[in-house]
Amino acid sequence: MKKNSSLLALICGTIIILLHISCSVRTVDCHHLKYLSLSKQHNNRQHINFLYGVSSSNDFFDDDRVLFRRSNLKKSDKIKALEEYLCFYKNDIVSDKNYSEKYGRILNRIKLSKENIKFPLEVEALYSLTSMLFEDNVAISPVMVNKKTGKICNFERKEMDEVYTIYRNWFRRMKKEDFSRIKWPLKNSDYMWLGEDIVENVEELIKKEM
Repeated sequence: MKKNSSLLALICGTIIILLHISCSVRTVDCHHLKYLSLSKQHNNRQHINFLYGVSSSNDFFDDDRVLFRRSNLKKSDKIKALEEYLCFYKNDIVSDKNYSEKYGRILNRIKLSKENIKFPLEVEALYSLTSMLFEDNVAISPVMVNKKTGKICNFERKEMDEVYTIYRNWFRRMKKEDFSRIKWPLKNSDYMWLGEDIVENVEELIKKEM
């Protein structure tokens, strides 16, 4: 009888632990976003808006990173807000997002303009998420590059599937650690952001914790 009680207690304990882990890594409801929204379409283009920021009348351009920092959200809510960016997977509508001069190096901003390089909403989402990790200016541009081929893969379905898998796995790991030891999302992968290779160690430029 004691054996059965001990076994039952062990099983119940295990179930409770598994339920706790499951809740801690539960994904957001992508059909009911709380922190992000899509703009109205204009010329078949859209962009993602961060809803909880506090604008400043003194700033000509309040980008999402500034609004995110002014939001006064609790850490747990900030993590949920970041997770919502993963909901734009497979959204290939061309983004009309205008990032401020603090995003990307001058040469890469010129490259995007001269070569008319576009990026879809799913790339905008990952780029905005990643930009939130930087302490100061963002060293990368919203262009995903395949390291093996050297080619831009912003609109390449197979490669973007792989990139999103990398980001989801990274987010799951960071969430389990409560974003207390943040690592670079694309570390040791076959992909990088435009401009990432110019930085000696991009991980040194990001926050250590949320």
